[in-house]
Order: sequence, then C-alpha cells, then structure tokens
Amino acid sequence: MAGIWLKRRAAGIVATSLLVLVGLWLMAEQQPAAMVEKPKESGLTVTVVEAVPTDAQLEVKTTGITQPRWATEVIASVSGRVTHIANHAMPGSLIRKGETLASLQDTFYQAELRAAQARVSEAELNLAEILMRQYVAKRGDKAKSSFGRLEPHVKAAEANREAARGALASSQQRLADTQIKAPFDSVVIADLINPGQWINEGGVLFRVAASDYLDVKVELSEQTWQRLNGLQQGPYKITIEAPDGQQWQASVRYLSPIMDADTRQRSLMLQVANPFQRETPLLADQQVDVVFAGKTQSYVVSAPASVLTEDGKVWSVSEQSLLLEEIELLDMRPDSVLFRYKNRPHQNRQLVRFPLTNFLEGQAVAMTIH
Repeated sequence: MAGIWLKRRAAGIVATSLLVLVGLWLMAEQQPAAMVEKPKESGLTVTVVEAVPTDAQLEVKTTGITQPRWATEVIASVSGRVTHIANHAMPGSLIRKGETLASLQDTFYQAELRAAQARVSEAELNLAEILMRQYVAKRGDKAKSSFGRLEPHVKAAEANREAARGALASSQQRLADTQIKAPFDSVVIADLINPGQWINEGGVLFRVAASDYLDVKVELSEQTWQRLNGLQQGPYKITIEAPDGQQWQASVRYLSPIMDADTRQRSLMLQVANPFQRETPLLADQQVDVVFAGKTQSYVVSAPASVLTEDGKVWSVSEQSLLLEEIELLDMRPDSVLFRYKNRPHQNRQLVRFPLTNFLEGQAVAMTIH
C-alpha cells in the first residue's frame, strides 16, 4: 500500500510541475506582447493628395477682340464723275500700295494743267525779258540806283515764275487725284461708289485696312497680369484660336502705359501677320481665345488651390507628422495652383489638401488619401 501511495504522490508532483511549466511558458509568451508599446494614435485626420513633380509648360488663357489696323476711308480730293472702277476693288480683295481703285473724269483737270503750263512759260519769258533789259541798263553810266538796275523788276518776275510753277504743281496733283489709289497694302472693307456717279470733293469712296497685320486687343486683369509674369522671362509663344478652330501665331505690338480708370485693366495689343493670306482669313471684330505658353519647366506640381496657406506655403505629411514647406508659386487659377518646392523639388509628397490654421509642425496625424 505504501508503494502505491508513493507512486500516486510522485505522479501528482509530476502533474503539478507540468502545470507550473505550462503556466510559466504561457506567461513568457504573453509578456513581450504586453511590453510592446502601442503606436500613439492621433485625434487629427487629414486628407492628402499625391504631389508628383513633373515637367510642364505653363499657359495663360484669356480672350481678345480682333481689330483692323489703320482702318481708313479713301476720300476724293477732287470732284468728278466716276469713269472706271477696278475689278479687284471689291470687299475682301487684297491690293498693293499705289494700285488704282477707281478713276474720275479728268477733262477739266487736263485743261487746268495746260493753262498752268502756259502761265509758267509766260512767267519765264517775262523774266528773261527783264533780265535782258537789266543787262543793258547795267552797261550804261546812269544805272546807279537799284530801280535803275531793274532789281525790283527782276525779283517780281522771279516771284511770278515761282507762283506759276506752284500753280502748275497743284494742277498736276489735282489731275493725279482723279486716279484713286490705295494708300498702303490694304484689304478692301467696303466700296461706296458706282460707275457714272458724281463725286464731290471730300466724298468717301472706299474703306480699307492694312493687309499685313491684324491687331488683337487683350484686356488684362490684375490676376491675369500676375499669371503672365509667372511665365518667367520670355519669350513665350502666343497663339490666337479663332472661332472656326484655326490657330494663328501672334506677337506683342505694345502694352498700354496706362490703366483703365473704370475697369482697372491694362490693354495689351497683339498683332497677327498676314491674316488674310489663308483661304479662310482671320476676320476683324470677333472674339478669339488667346493662349500665352511659356517655356517648359521642371519639377512642377499641380494641386488643388485649397492646399495653399494664407502666407503661400503648403503642409505635407512625412512619417505621419506634419511638415510646413516653402514653395515657388508659378501659376494660380480659380481651382488649381502650379508650384515648385524650394527644398528637394524632385521628391514626391503627401500634400495636405485642406490645411488648418492651428496646425503645428511635427504634429502626428492620420491620413486619408483623396
């Protein structure tokens, strides 16, 4: 019996030892997990967008109004009946400087010219006669006064000759004015005469405009002006997009030196070369789109406009902490901005979309990606 009791006691001790060992093992397994510190949870959650720097060409798009350059009325300098109208003198036609557009009856001006030529010949003959008389008078002993030397007579004869020559030049010009010519390389806007029509001096015959260039007037608001400055130093490419889809290259003609008192805008005048040379020309007095394209720049980030703080910076999330960073603002639009990071511009960021005024640098945050 004692042997049986001893065996049972030994078995109980072994079982108890096994239970103690198992308990110690379980405690050892649970202790490291309990000793690991849980990550700090932040009560602030921010929405972030992926900021990926890339190469981009900056553009500013606005509108403009096309205007004819040197819109001019061709006015009759003399009176007369229309005897001829050139076939090419019709609206839309391109004409070179000096080309004849129309002719007026010149019979009266031909007669006026001949009479002027006769007066010049008569004045020259009179002067030659007085000069001969003066030559004879100077050889005599009695020609001691200027009157005796016929000097006043010579001056009067010379003045009459010059007056006759002036009248001749005027008659020649009036005869030439019966030929209505283009004042410069032009496009005909309107023809206002008919064959056989009597034209009074000062009557409007045609309306023309320069054919070499067409102007485009662009009104620049302060915001648009700042965006143009954001294109960096020029040159930048200017493209005119017509309503029919055609594109034209333009250049700057001048920038108005004053600002409109009512709109507080400045006028930029662009010019398009050879606007009438295509089959479908660029027409005047229409609204067009104007695109200013700057040079391609590196490490440009495009982001919603809401990412900017009041002082023009942005917040990023780095290792679950807030980081305030300085940027170079390149372009600002109503719903988006283009910028470049000043430090490590090539690096991608998690950009806070809606920064708060109470953010602290280094503050731990949780993120949701938009």
